[in-house]
Amino acid sequence: MLFSKETYLRSLLTVLLSTTALIPAAEAQNSGRVGAVNLDATGTPPGAGTRTLTIGTNIIYKERVQTSASGSTQIMFPDTSTLNVGRNSNIVIDEYVYDPNTGTGKMVATVAKGMMRFVGGQISHTAGVTVKTPVATLGIRGGVATVVYPIPPGFTGSDPKLAGAQGEIVIGHVGSVVIKNNAGSVIVRPGYMTWVTGPNDPIPEPIPIPDFLLQKIMTALTSGPGQSGGISDLPTDQMAARLGFGKTIVTDPAKPPGTDPLGYFSIFDGGNSAAKNKSQSNQTNQVNQPNPNQGGGGCYGYCY
Repeated sequence: MLFSKETYLRSLLTVLLSTTALIPAAEAQNSGRVGAVNLDATGTPPGAGTRTLTIGTNIIYKERVQTSASGSTQIMFPDTSTLNVGRNSNIVIDEYVYDPNTGTGKMVATVAKGMMRFVGGQISHTAGVTVKTPVATLGIRGGVATVVYPIPPGFTGSDPKLAGAQGEIVIGHVGSVVIKNNAGSVIVRPGYMTWVTGPNDPIPEPIPIPDFLLQKIMTALTSGPGQSGGISDLPTDQMAARLGFGKTIVTDPAKPPGTDPLGYFSIFDGGNSAAKNKSQSNQTNQVNQPNPNQGGGGCYGYCY
């Protein structure tokens, strides 16, 4: 059967339009991508088997991410939000929706156990981000927060101010964090922390973050000896300096504890930038990147 040129073009256009219409639905299944990872870190998508996470792995809607005693990972999202997941953790991305044209969306995550740091992107500046734990619900607005649940034995040391700390620790680094449970709510300002002992227990008024505790959390959220965040060739100091990578140490004594805008945010020292660059290159044409002119585009965990 022969087709006229006009009929052929109409048929081709119909196929192209049909294919294009399917792209957003397919992309919507992917919440984010792994920007860096240390073994062992695994993901279990709904209805599928458990898989080992590597740089560039898609994190599927409602996928459960778990890390071992030596594992950690960083999940990057199209609005430039990141989740830094520490060792012995178990989290689920319950919901992620983002419209790069309007800069609006919604993000909900559940922390069953472990340590997680959220670094806010565009969504946290508009609607806020929700993090659920067994003892409370956190609303993070325009900033950075760390959650530890349950508090490991000896984690709070002998500081008398932390004598009653049990359950979970919540730290506000930048922006505001609203903690709610059945007993009420508390707002955590930058540089402060509190804890929640149970879903029905009153939440103590926040206190300044002790330096030793912040150091412990930094250690728990960074790569250990011999780990590189998932890349095989670590950059040298000379390469890092030439490319503008490397650690940023904030020593301004005027800044209260916990408000360090760079030094404690990365889950991986040395090589993390290279890992993120690899992940970003893998995202081309697969995850919609926000406009660099829209609220911190392209920062991937370092801006808020």
